[in-house]
Amino acid sequence: MTSVKAWPLLLLQFSLVSMEKGCPFPDLNGKIILSAESRQKNNFPDNSKAVVECARGHEREEGSDVIICRSGKWSDPELKCKKIDCGSPEDSPHMTYSITEGTLFGARIKPICERGYDLEGSSYWQCLVSGWNGKSTCSLITCDEPSPIEHGKFSKPRNIIQLDDVVEYSCDDNYTLVGDRFITCGQYWEYSSPPPECKAITTTNKATTTATDTTTATATDTTTATATDTTTATADTTTATETTTASATTLSNERILYEPLTPSPSESSFKSNDTSTFVKQKSKGTGV
Repeated sequence: MTSVKAWPLLLLQFSLVSMEKGCPFPDLNGKIILSAESRQKNNFPDNSKAVVECARGHEREEGSDVIICRSGKWSDPELKCKKIDCGSPEDSPHMTYSITEGTLFGARIKPICERGYDLEGSSYWQCLVSGWNGKSTCSLITCDEPSPIEHGKFSKPRNIIQLDDVVEYSCDDNYTLVGDRFITCGQYWEYSSPPPECKAITTTNKATTTATDTTTATATDTTTATATDTTTATADTTTATETTTASATTLSNERILYEPLTPSPSESSFKSNDTSTFVKQKSKGTGV
């Protein structure tokens, strides 16, 4: 049984224990965190220790990883941590990088291909704990073999068509090219336009035939008309001449037939042989 005199000592001891102060959960900066073991503790009494470590994406630079609780406060951490530096990305054929955020943990860079090459893979790389996580390559931009065309051909600058290469088309004789003579290999692996066509050259036979027929008809009609008119005119002239001659003959015959056979007194001097001659001429003109 505890004596009455011992109670004051017990009370003093209890008071001393209750006056001891523990430390709260450590409040650390983003570069340093408690270790997994220290995070399992529920309280941190005075003079207790805790272990710290570098946060994810950081690496130890220098200093101790132990902090101590003294009179309810933690000692300042001595551990120094810095961000992981992924450094310059490895060289890749026909590729450069746009680095605007640096090369430390969390930063991103952009791979860029030379002209004539196309980027395949990641468009951005990021610096992680394990390093750059991106994977990209630059592939040569090419276009398919040009399409052949009927009645024509094409010429190309090299065996494999690359970016900006120009293909030229041409047609066979008696064919004309419809479409673009030149097509260019573009950056999206396609040509600038579809292949052209070769179409047969046609002539306007109908117009030529019409013109020929018109000329022939005109010439024929003109010749026929002229010949007919001339013949008709000649015939008319001949008829008119014959009519005039006949009329003159008739008039002459009538005049002779109606002349008296007996001479007038003024003609009494004519001899009898003259009268006979006159009568014979009259008979000759009338067919008697």
